[in-house]
Amino acid sequence: MRAVHVKMTVATVLLGSYLVAGKLILREVPVFTATFVRLVSACLVLAVYVAVKSPDRVRPGRRDSTVLFMQAVLGVFLFSLFAMYGVKFTGGIEAGVILGMVPISVSVVALVFLGESFSSRRAGGIALAVLGALSINVMSARASGGPAGSHLALGALLLVCAVLCEAVFMTFGKLLTRPVPPATLSLILSVAGALMFAVPTALEFDRAMVTNISWQTWALMVYTGVAVNGVAAVLMYDSMDTVDTTVAAAFTALTPVSGVVLSVVFLGESLHPYHLAGMALVFIGVFVVAKQPDGEGRGEQSGPGVEGTATKSRPREATDLQEASRERRFRR
Repeated sequence: MRAVHVKMTVATVLLGSYLVAGKLILREVPVFTATFVRLVSACLVLAVYVAVKSPDRVRPGRRDSTVLFMQAVLGVFLFSLFAMYGVKFTGGIEAGVILGMVPISVSVVALVFLGESFSSRRAGGIALAVLGALSINVMSARASGGPAGSHLALGALLLVCAVLCEAVFMTFGKLLTRPVPPATLSLILSVAGALMFAVPTALEFDRAMVTNISWQTWALMVYTGVAVNGVAAVLMYDSMDTVDTTVAAAFTALTPVSGVVLSVVFLGESLHPYHLAGMALVFIGVFVVAKQPDGEGRGEQSGPGVEGTATKSRPREATDLQEASRERRFRR
């Protein structure tokens, strides 16, 4: 396994722990306050790291500033809202499986915004993954019944929105015209996200609530900031500089694995056969999407990581023309 694959594996495992930690945090802390503390913790750690490792200032242009703003709104603010409320209304296992569909949503976003090709193979993989995630949540809603079932459906819908936000977030990072160091990029987005959450956090502030937060919950909020917005984000951004977006997104399928294991261990959730069946469908769908056959889609896609493949075919075409020219001369 290459070093970049190890980085992406560690990043996705840490992202899976975010679901379980969020579930535990929301038992004592509201969503806005929990997210604000997480982002501030990330800002403090990343600011020190960037000051030591990358002291040079990064001044993005107007286009890059727009891309970063969209990433902050979708990938930090809205993703945090959808993910935290989604985890609150669902179980850790269901949340992990749904968030494991990020590779599928990346393919859809790349089709819509980057004009990438959409083969029947990719469509079939997406259908399998959607079917797997849908079956898990339908069975969970039936098992719960009544108001609990409706809450599960709402939580699943919110998590699907979080997946779409994460897909746009990962895809739009390729639109930056100037390279930004991974730690600096994570710091910029964490600061922007913290500023967006500052006002809602102030509105829901309750002194009694804050004083009653246990030290374990404080530790979990700091952990999510350092591990998720810090370590995991930096590892993922660094990896995406060397691999294609689809490959990086495919590794996020490991998120539900760590989420399921940690949910069983720390939340005491039960693992049912329909969980395993649904996860199998999701993994198969992700594998089908990520495993592109040789030659499929070449020359049709214009996104990052594909342009090089198209240019490699030109020397072969030139050689074919030269051989045809020699053959015509020989016949003459």
